[in-house]
Amino acid sequence: MEKRKNLYQLAGPIFIEILLFMLLGVADIFMLSQFDDRAAGAVGASNQLIGNLNLIFVIISAGTAVLVAQNVGAKRRDEVEKVSAVSLAMNLIVGIIISISMIFFGDQILIKIGVTPDLMKYASEYITIVGGALFFQAILNTLTAIIRSHGYTKETMIITVIMNIINIFGDAVFIFGLLGVPVLGVKGVAIATTFSRICATIAAFIFLFKKILSIKMFSHLNERPLIVLKKLFKIGFPAAMENMSYSLSQTVLMSIILINLGESAYITRTYVWTIVSFAMLFSIAIGQANQIMIGQLVGAREIEEAYQTGLKNFKIAMIFSVLGGIILFFFGQRFMSFYTQTDSIIMLGAVTLMVDAFLEPGRNFNIVLINGLRGAGDVIFPVVMAIISMWGIGVLGGYFFGIVLGYGLPGIWVGLLLDEWFRGICVLFRWRSRRWTKKALLG
Repeated sequence: MEKRKNLYQLAGPIFIEILLFMLLGVADIFMLSQFDDRAAGAVGASNQLIGNLNLIFVIISAGTAVLVAQNVGAKRRDEVEKVSAVSLAMNLIVGIIISISMIFFGDQILIKIGVTPDLMKYASEYITIVGGALFFQAILNTLTAIIRSHGYTKETMIITVIMNIINIFGDAVFIFGLLGVPVLGVKGVAIATTFSRICATIAAFIFLFKKILSIKMFSHLNERPLIVLKKLFKIGFPAAMENMSYSLSQTVLMSIILINLGESAYITRTYVWTIVSFAMLFSIAIGQANQIMIGQLVGAREIEEAYQTGLKNFKIAMIFSVLGGIILFFFGQRFMSFYTQTDSIIMLGAVTLMVDAFLEPGRNFNIVLINGLRGAGDVIFPVVMAIISMWGIGVLGGYFFGIVLGYGLPGIWVGLLLDEWFRGICVLFRWRSRRWTKKALLG
């Protein structure tokens, strides 16, 4: 068993990994924006649906991350193997079912969530290919959870580097017709994205069996797997519900934007979200590292150390969130012009990013501290807060400020801002109450 790693040893590689993973989406959107703004918007809409479907895989992978981390801290190798085997098998089965559904019903779902006819041609191509291979993403999510929870964050980063190189090269080849290859546009981006994920999945399997666990771990599938599955659902389902609530609320807002504000506003939202994702990077990296650290500390019964570690990690992440917000406020227009030359989209995006500058510190509460609660096994409180705040404040507030009062996309962002700050302050009180100390999943 490796010596327990500190925040920087864990968060550094996670930061680079997430940055590179985001570049998958950024590369797709940027290259497609040079091809056709509608193509970029269509991929954004498709990825919103795919993001919702990925949340089904989170049910297992989130539970896997916490259970593996706590059992690593408690030095229970047999339990680690059992949890890993059951989670991989379960997500494979679920992933195959969802992939088949996307091939046959993806178009109908895209129409239901409000994708317009102009975007539908491109969106259909993307969802059939990427959605049809989602079972690879399901497996990759679980493999990453297992590997990271052992503290091997540098290795998952390297796998992501490989994935990005393959994806970006494929994008360039298929969008711009390099090396004599026909220009395939959105279809080419979908092929490149899918192939890169397949390669990453294979690489993750090789590392898992070479360095961490034996392939014989699958023999545990004969040892009452339903008991393990119950534990995975106990932590994973509420965690997935929280993420699902967020993703579905964003899907509703996406439909509100398309129906009430039009394609131009939606395309702007696609670019804004791509830019904002970079401002969230440090918080996400520290949040995921925090979950690993808290899980291992709780597993080792070092409760006071876990409490102090959670607060310290939160304060460090807040510094980066404030700095990110400042950059968005003053350089938003320049960032938008990187994606498009349409003046109306640039100005609308710049104003929206100014609002987001004040949102980011509030989002930091939820990213870092909720991951800490999850690592400790306290998952019910975050999902209750998510349902109340995201829908009662985020969606309704966004509709009120954006549509009723007529402030458009920036108004919708005001609703999101109020949601993040309200929910974040409640989560901070939860952490300080220490009620999570009684939620450890180890018997």
